[in-house]
Amino acid sequence: MWQRYRRILLAAGILISPAFAGADVVLKVDNVHVRTWNAFADNILKLHQQQVKKLQLTRKISSGGYAQMPDFYIEENFYLGDKLVSKVQWEKANPDLLHAIELNILDKDGRIVRDYMAAFLPRYRNAPVQTLVSLHRHNDGLHAFRSFDASGYRVIERCTGTWQGREVNMLLDEDEIDAAIGDSQGIMVTVEYKACFGDLQTEAGKYLTPQ
Repeated sequence: MWQRYRRILLAAGILISPAFAGADVVLKVDNVHVRTWNAFADNILKLHQQQVKKLQLTRKISSGGYAQMPDFYIEENFYLGDKLVSKVQWEKANPDLLHAIELNILDKDGRIVRDYMAAFLPRYRNAPVQTLVSLHRHNDGLHAFRSFDASGYRVIERCTGTWQGREVNMLLDEDEIDAAIGDSQGIMVTVEYKACFGDLQTEAGKYLTPQ
């Protein structure tokens, strides 16, 4: 639970004093986090712009929003054939302000090998509230991915499909991942888990820089 609470605060660019004991909480802005997550979002946008120049993409435009802000953003969806390559949302009232971006990196067969995402809150733009880089693996009937935030924390593992005639539907959040690492009898030592994730790297590494 503490790990999840810590991630929420970090997503807002807030650093908790190590002296936190449940009573007096010392909060301050984590400037390294803010710079890192904003740079991550900027780099996704730059990579998207390179893809637009490199590939023959079809663009579709729509608008959307939220319950109290129904017409908040303009959304651009870019397709390569029928495959979604990127989704970019801009604040309608401030067209130069990025609201959210998703970018898929496809292989020659049109399968996703990496994807990137960054999203800002509608009214609080100190840093993105969420960032993800996901590394994908395809193994016969299985599709698995590991997701990391822009600080390199491993936050999601997902695998779906069929393996040896059996349906596989596996989802681990960050707390479950932390608990499973090093567990000699846990899910990570099962044959299904190994079939899903195989040699897929356990750290984002160079892919923290969108590419």
